[in-house]
Amino acid sequence: MSHASKNLKGFENVGDNTLNTLLQDNLVEFFDWGLLEKGNFFNIDIPTSGHYGGDKHKLRLVDDPNYNSGQVWEGFRSNWVWQSGLSYQSQPNVIQKMLEDTSGDYPNQERPPGVSGVFVDSVFRPASGVGPYSFHVDYPKGRVVFGSAISSTSDVQAEFSYKWINVVRADQAFFREIQYRSQRADGDFNYAASGDWSQLAQTRMQLPVIAVEAVSRREFSPFQLGGGQYVNTDVLFHVLAEQEYDRDKLLDIVSLQNEKTINVFDSDKVQDWQVRAFPLDWRGMTRPSGLRYPELVDDFRSTKVFNGDLRFKDAAITAVSTVNPNLYHGVVRTSTEVILPGI
Repeated sequence: MSHASKNLKGFENVGDNTLNTLLQDNLVEFFDWGLLEKGNFFNIDIPTSGHYGGDKHKLRLVDDPNYNSGQVWEGFRSNWVWQSGLSYQSQPNVIQKMLEDTSGDYPNQERPPGVSGVFVDSVFRPASGVGPYSFHVDYPKGRVVFGSAISSTSDVQAEFSYKWINVVRADQAFFREIQYRSQRADGDFNYAASGDWSQLAQTRMQLPVIAVEAVSRREFSPFQLGGGQYVNTDVLFHVLAEQEYDRDKLLDIVSLQNEKTINVFDSDKVQDWQVRAFPLDWRGMTRPSGLRYPELVDDFRSTKVFNGDLRFKDAAITAVSTVNPNLYHGVVRTSTEVILPGI
């Protein structure tokens, strides 16, 4: 006798991610990767000067209470690129580091791509180094963290790439202090704990940004005889930008995905402790087993939804406003359709 009538359906364990989390994880990764493939990055070489002055390749000392003074040095922009192998005509400033030359092509290499190293007082310090100048790179925060403090008067420089459009979840972390003029490396950037830079990277929101929110509106309809359901969940894409042109461009980019079908990965499988396929660890550093979005959807295609597919439908630009002369806001509302198998 079947016990299906006595069980909750739609999940196997209360610790598993449910549909809303699955949607947000996949939409953030899809847009983040898709924008990179369309050139959403700026390369910072040594030297790179700003249009208004300043040196974009120079890192500044960060007064972070979680570390000793002299350990943390950040770039003028957060969200550094760690991905490589784009189909775009140019590539970001990342390299494919190999521990062994026998491990094949990316992503089967011993180590993923990333910043190769930094210069400290004109001496190159490799990312794989040890000793007083060993460090890790925190890609989301756009900074390097040394294992032990170096002199606060050091000249620290790096070649890196940063993502111009930031794609995030519209959760509690989204409500941060907006930082204007973050494309500029002059003025306050050169002074520790000054002006816009007095906040730590995790509390600053650099524009433009697309924030993904799965809202509490869902509809169901039958899929086929014998079980299964179409599940339509509304998703809001909040757009914030400093220029009206940029705001309108991002609204177009998001809304034009209407009727597009994408593959989705299973977040639970990706974060399994034995697999650990998420690309970044808790420090924001690339991990040896980390995969890019294409490998995530190829290797961890979700079985929670039929064929592991998601379709955008009924996209509409529902709100456009000017908050102030330096802040433009807009919202794209779309429905995401997946098919849940019958259980």
